[in-house]
Order: sequence, then structure tokens, then C-alpha cells
Amino acid sequence: MNNMKPQYLIIHHTATSRDKTTFEAVKKNHIAKGWGNIGYHFFINGKGNLYGFPQARGQDQVGAHCRADGMNYKSLGIVLTGNFEVEQPTKTQIKVLGAIVRELKKQWTIPKENVLGHKEVAGSQTACPGKNLMPFIIGLREESSCEDCDKIKEELKVANNKLDKIKEIIL
Repeated sequence: MNNMKPQYLIIHHTATSRDKTTFEAVKKNHIAKGWGNIGYHFFINGKGNLYGFPQARGQDQVGAHCRADGMNYKSLGIVLTGNFEVEQPTKTQIKVLGAIVRELKKQWTIPKENVLGHKEVAGSQTACPGKNLMPFIIGLREESSCEDCDKIKEELKVANNKLDKIKEIIL
């Protein structure tokens, strides 16, 4: 991080299959892009296995996960396997995400309002981390309980179904 203290946590999804995407495949893809390693500092697969340093980037290394607003230089990137526009994160993924976010916030004194989904970063043009993961990120930011996250998830599912019906009528 060039001796800079991370000020943000940016949460992502791989936009690939939650249960078939492997750490090794993502790392290989990122190395092929010339990033030298996986672009994230933490990786959570569908079973909730957490990969961090030395497999992923060290917390002292610049990320390759969010160019917008210079976030690679002032944030830590956390990715969950899955395409959360169309599938749901597992309960284990959410539990691990919550634990790592709480620990990193405490370790680096990152304020809760600096826990962001990728699409919330100024200048980002992405759906990442997907509509089905965002309620959990909002819950983490608000320090809500998992029960609140489940309630938000259900409310979001109802709202998305209504939107889909509206789109069908319009199109």
C-alpha cells in the first residue's frame, strides 16, 4: 500500500458460478492479465473458505480490484465467488464476510461508512457485487444482525420480482 493505511473495504463478486469458481482459476486469470497475483486481498469461495496472504495479495500491497477513485491504492478488496445478480451468497460466505469485515475495520480503524460494494465507488460502472449481495453489505455497514440481513434480503427479493414483472409489461 506504499506505507498507506487502507481507508476502505471494497466488496466484490466474481460474476461467475458461486460453486464452480476456484481460487486457482481466478488467480490464473488475473496473472494472465498482468496483475502479478490475484487482484484481491481476500477471497471467499462458495463453501466459505477464506484465502488471504500468502495466497492472495498482502494487506501491504496495492490491489488490482477497483481502479475507480484510486481505490486500489487506498482499500482492501474482498471477493466472494458467485454471480450475485442471479444467485444468492451462501450463509457461510456471509458469515465469513461479516467476520473478516469486522476484523479489518477494527485492525485498520476503518469507519463503517467506508465499507462499500464495488458499484458504490465514485466512478465505477459495474453491477458488482450484485443485487443479492448488496443488502448484506448495507447490513455490515449499519452493523445490523444477520436476522436484519435476512429480512433485507427477502424484501429485496420481493422488490426485484416486482421490477421483473414491470419489465415484462413494458417490454
